[in-house]
Amino acid sequence: MLRLHATGAPHFLLARNSLTQRAIGPESVATTMLDAQGLEHGDVAGLGLLNIPYYWLGVVRDGERWRLRLYDQLADRTIEEPLPGPLVHLRVAGDYDTEVARFSYSTDGNTFHPIGGELRLAYQLKTFQGVRHALFAYNETGRRGGHADFDEFRVDEPLADRTSNIPAGRVVTIRNLADDLPLWANPHGMLYFAQKGSEAAAGPGARFRVHDRGLGRVALEAMDGSGFLTVVGQGLPADVRLMKTESDGALFQWQDMLRGEFMLLSLKTNRYLGVDPGTGEPYSADWPGAAPDRRNGTVLLWESTR
Repeated sequence: MLRLHATGAPHFLLARNSLTQRAIGPESVATTMLDAQGLEHGDVAGLGLLNIPYYWLGVVRDGERWRLRLYDQLADRTIEEPLPGPLVHLRVAGDYDTEVARFSYSTDGNTFHPIGGELRLAYQLKTFQGVRHALFAYNETGRRGGHADFDEFRVDEPLADRTSNIPAGRVVTIRNLADDLPLWANPHGMLYFAQKGSEAAAGPGARFRVHDRGLGRVALEAMDGSGFLTVVGQGLPADVRLMKTESDGALFQWQDMLRGEFMLLSLKTNRYLGVDPGTGEPYSADWPGAAPDRRNGTVLLWESTR
């Protein structure tokens, strides 16, 4: 058990006896079990999201009773429910791309009940830290109180396993996140883009087989028979062409960015495959990387065709 003693504080943000850990993105679920038997009158203990605004779900000791309480600072909203005893499992699930969190609780450790709905998170300059998970205990009457015992703090990351994120051996279509246009092996032997809904976009030149070359490295073969995507130059003329024979220029490092997004790093130029969506030029492999919004023409999306 981790035992936290309750010290006086007017609210969660000023509770001194808190143990925190930065929330893990892009998605994570934190769960702990709280034994509130040692709480005294006026004590509050639980699992919080430390930030401004802050949120927490915990147990309040009121005389001989234990009550479950969720507090939402943004809406200045309190939700309370009775508890049959001092043991409760507390959980918070966060999507830190969309900045939404959801709390839930369980009295048996198996069935979790949602409480409070969607809670909006923020990354701002007031605390400049992002969201932190917090195990806390304080006494809201201002005196020194009892103690809270926490058994286990577990963080699950549903997107952490990336073993299936590279579609090795599959035939895929690839679109550019910047303009949503599919990559296309055009008849002149260059990697270009096709207009959505066009005959080219529906044809074999817009489908690619992903060949596994180990350690996250791949070669991409166009299904129209024109060959492998191959970087044929250095620097600004690092054109990407279709070549019948696979060579060192056809080797790319697949950089997974989750949810079907990825980048291709040429192991010949050590630069990324990309295109300027505003110029209409063909693809090249001389891009330094993605823009913060991922929409400068270097981030791609794949979908399996079979």
